[in-house]
Amino acid sequence: MSKKLAAPSRRLLSQPAFGSQDVSPVLMWGLAVVVAALAPLFAGPWLLSTIRDALVMGILALSYDVLWGRAGVLTLGHTAFLGLGAYGFAVATVQFGQAPLVGLALGVLCAAGVATLIGYFLLFAGVRLHFFAIISLAVLIVAQQIAVSWQSVTGGDTGILGIPGLSLRLGNHVFDLSDPRASWYIVAGVLLAATSLVWLVCRSQYGKVLGAIATNEWRAKACGYHTSLHLLIVFVASAMLAAIGGALMAACSGVVAPDVFSPLLATEVILWVAIGGRGRIGGPVVAAVVLTLLKQAVSSYSTDGWPLMLGALFLACVLYMPSGLRIHPLVRSVRHIRHIRHIRHIRHVLRASQPVRPAGHAQEEQS
Repeated sequence: MSKKLAAPSRRLLSQPAFGSQDVSPVLMWGLAVVVAALAPLFAGPWLLSTIRDALVMGILALSYDVLWGRAGVLTLGHTAFLGLGAYGFAVATVQFGQAPLVGLALGVLCAAGVATLIGYFLLFAGVRLHFFAIISLAVLIVAQQIAVSWQSVTGGDTGILGIPGLSLRLGNHVFDLSDPRASWYIVAGVLLAATSLVWLVCRSQYGKVLGAIATNEWRAKACGYHTSLHLLIVFVASAMLAAIGGALMAACSGVVAPDVFSPLLATEVILWVAIGGRGRIGGPVVAAVVLTLLKQAVSSYSTDGWPLMLGALFLACVLYMPSGLRIHPLVRSVRHIRHIRHIRHIRHVLRASQPVRPAGHAQEEQS
C-alpha cells in the first residue's frame, strides 16, 4: 500500500529541468541568504529585533499565498492559525513548563488539527468562494472569544506573559537562542527554508495541479484529480506554516494576547498577498515585511492613521493593481515617461534655437 502511494507522490513532486525562468528566483533567494547572513553585522539589536518581527509576518504572508495565491482558496480568518501556534507555544511553555521545541510542536499540531477538522467538513461538502471565507471569519471570531474568556489558560484580555525564548538542549548543554542575533538567524532561516520549499513544490507537477484547481476546479475534477483532498492538504499545510510563524512570534516577543486574532490583522494579510502578487511567493513576503515596518512607523505618530492608510492601500490595490505590484511594468512606465519628457525637451530646444524673423520682413515676403 505504501508503495502504491509513494509512486504518485514522487511523480507529483518531481522537478522539471532547470530553465531560464528559474534563474531569477534562484538569484533572488541567494541574495536574500547573503543579506540575512550579513544583517546582524551591521544592524543594532533594536533594529534587528524590529526587522525580525517583520520577517515573522513574512512567514504568515507566505502561508496565505500558498492557500490563496496557488490554490485559489480565499479566507478571512487565516490569522486564527497564527494565534493557535502562538497560544499553543505559550501554554505549553508557561502553563505546563515544557521545552520550547515541545511548545512549537504543540502549536503546530493544534493548528493542523483545527484546519483538518474545518477543511474536511467544508471542503469535502463543496463549500467554496465567499461562503468559505465567511465561515473562516466566524472561526476567527470564535477563537478570539475563547482567548478572551478562558482566563485560566489563556490569561484573558491580558494574555500570557513571560514566555521563554527559543533554546535548544543537546545532552547536558542548553543553547540559548533568545538574544536578538540568534533569534534573527532562526527566523530568517525558517523563512528562507519555507520559501525554497514552497517554490520547489509550486514548480513541480503538484504546483500545476493546484493551478488547475484554482483556474477551474470542475475541469480539474473531470481530469481525475481529487480536488477536495488536494485543497485540504494545502489548507492544512498553510495552517501549519502560519502556526510556526505564531510560535516564533510568541517566543521572540515574550507575550501573546487576543489581539493576534484581530480581524484587522487578517485584512492586512490579504493586502500583503494582493500587493505582492498572488502566487508569486517572494512578492507577498516582501510586501509583508515592508508594510509591517511601515505600520510601526505610522503607528508611532498616530494610532488612528494606520487603519485609514490600510483602507486607502486596499482600494488602490483593487482599482489600480489587481494583479499586484509588478516591478518590470513599473520600470517600463518610468522609462516611457522619461523618454516622452526627453523628446519634449528636444522639441523645446529646437524651437528656441530657430531665428525669429522681423515682422516687416515677413510682410515683404507675403507681398
